Amino acid sequence: MFLIKLNKVSKTQLSAFQAISVTSFTLVNADNEQDIQTLSNGTTLNLATLPSRNLNIRANTSPVQVPSVVFNLSGRQSTTKTENIIPYALFGDNNGNYNSWTPSVGSYTLKATPYSATGGGGTAGTALTVNFQIVDNNGGVITGSLKKWQPITIDFTGPPSSQSSVSPNPFLDYKLQVTFSHAATSKTYNVPGFFDGDGKGGASGNCWRVRFNPDESGTWKYAISFRKGTNVAIDLNQLAGSPVSIDGATGNFTIAPADATAPGFLRHGRLEYSNGLYLKCQDGSYWIKGGTNSPENFIALPFSNHIIDWKSGDPDWNNGQGKGIIGALNYLGSFNVNSIYFMPMNIGGDAQDTWPFAGPIVKSGSSGNDNVHYDINKLAKWEQIFSHAQKKGILLHFVLNEAEAANKQELDNATLGKERKLFYRELIARFGHHNALVWNLCEEYNYQLPIQPSMIKSWAQYVLDVDPYNHPVTVHNYGNPNTAWTPFLGDSRFSVTSFQYAGSTAGRGAEVESWRTKTSNAGRPLPICLDELRVTTTSNMIIQRKEILWPTYFSGGAGLEYYFGSLDQSLQDFRPYEPLWTWTWYARKFMEENLPFWQMQPNDGLLTAESTAFGGGQVFAKTGEVYAVYLPNASLGGTLNLTGVPGVFQQRWYNPRTGAFEGSMKTVTGGGNINIGTAPSSNTEDWVVLLINSAVIVRNKEILRNKGS
Repeated sequence: MFLIKLNKVSKTQLSAFQAISVTSFTLVNADNEQDIQTLSNGTTLNLATLPSRNLNIRANTSPVQVPSVVFNLSGRQSTTKTENIIPYALFGDNNGNYNSWTPSVGSYTLKATPYSATGGGGTAGTALTVNFQIVDNNGGVITGSLKKWQPITIDFTGPPSSQSSVSPNPFLDYKLQVTFSHAATSKTYNVPGFFDGDGKGGASGNCWRVRFNPDESGTWKYAISFRKGTNVAIDLNQLAGSPVSIDGATGNFTIAPADATAPGFLRHGRLEYSNGLYLKCQDGSYWIKGGTNSPENFIALPFSNHIIDWKSGDPDWNNGQGKGIIGALNYLGSFNVNSIYFMPMNIGGDAQDTWPFAGPIVKSGSSGNDNVHYDINKLAKWEQIFSHAQKKGILLHFVLNEAEAANKQELDNATLGKERKLFYRELIARFGHHNALVWNLCEEYNYQLPIQPSMIKSWAQYVLDVDPYNHPVTVHNYGNPNTAWTPFLGDSRFSVTSFQYAGSTAGRGAEVESWRTKTSNAGRPLPICLDELRVTTTSNMIIQRKEILWPTYFSGGAGLEYYFGSLDQSLQDFRPYEPLWTWTWYARKFMEENLPFWQMQPNDGLLTAESTAFGGGQVFAKTGEVYAVYLPNASLGGTLNLTGVPGVFQQRWYNPRTGAFEGSMKTVTGGGNINIGTAPSSNTEDWVVLLINSAVIVRNKEILRNKGS
């Protein structure tokens, strides 16, 4: 189709115009000169769904003819163009045949200004500016902030189904996998997708969804694999089944750099194994856990006492039913509790109130339960809970089996069969995009119905085969870990411990030190975490602080979680344990703000002459640079052996009960035994002594000064 050329506007004609303006933009198909659509401010153009990728943009004016129009395009691509004859086309034309432009994916700003003379001369009229975005998504609708470390969701229109459909079962007999590849780094993730009903929590629909967490800024490409076949979802063979529907579709999107002001883990990035004794956020620091082990049925409880902690703008559902649990996360986050331990399936266990299945379910456990159809609405609520936790800096400690025999047998009679594989896949597909989580394969794996270590390893392998992000995997033991956890030493499938100890509390520090050595000697040093630490009374909380909390951290332990005994499954108010949350934060804060703890080693033998109450003192040191001493009872002070360690050290006292340094700083000289001296006050209570080499302080100040410049 050809357009008829019109003559240039004469000066006489122009004088009759009251005003000139650009009134709109039209997107044009350069293959056939046909108009596609009006290009309005905020428009998103999807190259994959447009009738052509060969485009142009026309400016429409009032009056229809003006002497000239000057274009300015900026953004992903930029250009300027002056047009004197209609059609006023951004990329020009040849006798009405539009020149072709295939845009790059990204954001753009287009401004067009009419002028009263040719060549952009004379007086400028009223310009028009629009912002628009180009994407290339073949059938996928992308939502999310499009920033590094902030998950995005891509929805595809696939075969309609329902969460109760049997033939085919949308969870088991379809397999959506999406491969994401970074254009510049070639980093690739093969991410499992899932059936999500109507995409809004409804059980029926044609929404097939994938969630992806980008760990690089820049352009990402994706390619869809969509297969159908009996049990194809749990088959690790990428070519299992046959291709259907949206298989082969592709797309891309652009991710902006990380937001330095984003909350929680959205700022710090994925928490991962760092080939050492602490987990580390990929774009942040090394991490120490201080969390709650109770209630183990966290995601099933209403937490009515925490409704008052819910804030306007927080997630909610069913007219207030979500306020309690979201409020509980707000409360925990306000005390810097950074981990919650919970079970997504406790059928046949203690509380018998949590499962992701559509049901009906026999709570006490039954081989007749339908464990291959999932409750889409419930899982949508869980996603809101987990997303809010991540924003509060709270790790998700998924415990995938409970200790009781009936729970262990609920999925495939405790084997790695169809139900268990699908359970793992659904949880990973729906929640694996979160930055900070741990897959704990089984609570007390060696209790009641002992699961053999070889089976635990096979479970771990399947989880890692499905999880594209390689989140840390662990298993929890019953009783003394020296026997129960030894089979996992040196196994690359396990990235952190989840220890339960039998016996007294006073020996925990020594056990942590022993296991740091064991895992290191086995060739895979692991972060040593203690879970299910029993808290019963206020006095017991003090014992926890003196015999477990500080000794664990100062022995090089990477974390701990507290368990509240008989209140475990009914705990709905965290306030009675506020001193414990406070003291745990004070300990973590001391470590994070004052110590290069990931470089330090326990060395209790350096301390003598201290009180032996509560197991005696603890020393955590980076030889020659930093020494931290914990005294559960400071009445006798103590002697620190710095023989052979020259230098001048600054010594300060830190109060574990207030989270502050107290008293005046003093200077001590190394090279021999140092008398720690007397605490600033309450010397029969617990205190921390910090000694830092003055040369280190000067060096650190210089580093900070250079960073500032």
